Amino acid sequence: MPNLRFSRSSALLGALLLMNWSTTGQEAPPEQDVRTRDMWDSSLLSQRPAGKAKPLPKMHDDGLVGITLWRLRPSEPGDRPEVRSLIHEENESHQWTPERVSIETPLHEGQKVRISIETARTGYLYVIDCDEYADGGKGESYLIFPTLRTSRGNNRVTGGTVVEIPASDDNPPYFTVKRSRPDQVNETLTILVRPKPIESLQISSDRLRVTAEQVSTWKKQSRTASYRLEAKGEAGKPYSLSEKIAGTGGKKLTQDDPLPQTLYYAPAKPGESLAVDVPLRISE
Repeated sequence: MPNLRFSRSSALLGALLLMNWSTTGQEAPPEQDVRTRDMWDSSLLSQRPAGKAKPLPKMHDDGLVGITLWRLRPSEPGDRPEVRSLIHEENESHQWTPERVSIETPLHEGQKVRISIETARTGYLYVIDCDEYADGGKGESYLIFPTLRTSRGNNRVTGGTVVEIPASDDNPPYFTVKRSRPDQVNETLTILVRPKPIESLQISSDRLRVTAEQVSTWKKQSRTASYRLEAKGEAGKPYSLSEKIAGTGGKKLTQDDPLPQTLYYAPAKPGESLAVDVPLRISE
């Protein structure tokens, strides 16, 4: 993926256009979507450590959260061996390769998926999972990150930090798509990036049940992402070695490495929390 560089004037123009779309509720024109996504890419990249290329100057608008939804498929001969996952199932071992899919891609029951999250903002990351049903009802909410099994509960993130859910050392290291009841339509993740930890939470090794009232309060304290853009032409590409290493906590992604598949933007000022709702659709 090319890492595009943009001037400060281009970034300012994009930000002004984005503000106008957000306040009017209108959809951005397709060509403007491309320019805005390019501007967001540069903003997120500027928060990462420099790579081998000339580093980007840091941009101040860091209200971005990147999501990559990985679908695990059987490995093919052309897949790099070092990015494959050896998974033991029913007394047999199979090799699987994660590949990118759009966040809008319907998921089928039985599919294996993994999610990686990167934020441009320094803060503390929380991920809450909730089932949603066709009648508008919701299941119970669970905090699935942080847990003590992942980085011993350390949920502080900075530019280039990648959090994978489930973690690569979880057993199994993937989610299997399965409805909790026949009319489930979405598995919705609420992602929070807060300037300080939530002190009332008692993190444990397992997911933690939280109330709908708690989730509502945390979201009201945050700026909510109102706009989302996909990386064009990137869906279907397999895991890169740098993404795998970053996902295991080995190192951060740099400005030379691939960008998230999906970017969400929230107009959060410095010191404000931001919130993103990510519905994963379960197909019929």
